[in-house]
Amino acid sequence: MKRLRNTAIYYIIFGALLATSFFFFKLWSISILGLLLLLVYLGLRFGFKKEEIKNNLTKQQLILWDAFLILFPFIYVIVFSWYVWRPYNQAIVLPKNYEGIVAIQYNKPDGQPKKWTGGFLGIGASRLIKVDSTGMAKSQFTYHNNAVPFLGAHQHSSPKGLKIYYEDDLNNEIIKDANGVSFTYENKDENKPSIYFIEYRFTYKPTVIFVITKKENYHYYFMNEKEKEKWRKAKQKKSNYYIDELPHRLKQTFKNSSSLYNIYN
Repeated sequence: MKRLRNTAIYYIIFGALLATSFFFFKLWSISILGLLLLLVYLGLRFGFKKEEIKNNLTKQQLILWDAFLILFPFIYVIVFSWYVWRPYNQAIVLPKNYEGIVAIQYNKPDGQPKKWTGGFLGIGASRLIKVDSTGMAKSQFTYHNNAVPFLGAHQHSSPKGLKIYYEDDLNNEIIKDANGVSFTYENKDENKPSIYFIEYRFTYKPTVIFVITKKENYHYYFMNEKEKEKWRKAKQKKSNYYIDELPHRLKQTFKNSSSLYNIYN
């Protein structure tokens, strides 16, 4: 009975600690299991007046069982953290030397059939998506949000795992690790294109949108220097913690284009 009581208290405290943490607070619900075990203990102890629960386990088996009960909350956190924050591996292939806006839509029944590339025996493989000459692509792949509803854990798909290639050079990313975690991936060689993810990247809509272009052509797609300075000043006034990275907002002319209209509206 003491083992049942102590396990219940342990799970309740563990859940309370998760609730007060920054990264794992949504996993506090393990304390519910502790509360259920505590109710079972109270029912057996005071309702049925039981002093102990008989079992046929050996001492060694009891030690293993206790070790499992202690480790289970940690396994619980590790498994669900991996599930919620796991990368969404995908390889986006652009036409040779393509520059311009790239927009990929997911969950489209009429999109490209599902194809995979790389990996070993299916482990670590990436979703293969080919962009057409207009910079657009529709995919049948579901851009999941890694949600665990009954735990209250919701997380948009992690951009980690995204790789961008030209079709004539599938062994080298255009810019290594340009996965959308940051807004800007500028090429050190100004004669080669940089990649700019726009303000709405990896949000509620199942889309990925970025612009690949040389730095000298940046203002063709985004705001000019005057607008950039205005944005910086506004940002500084709102917060003492100014982040010197500009969200790349497409010019309205591009947002209203027929190819992008359905994505933005």
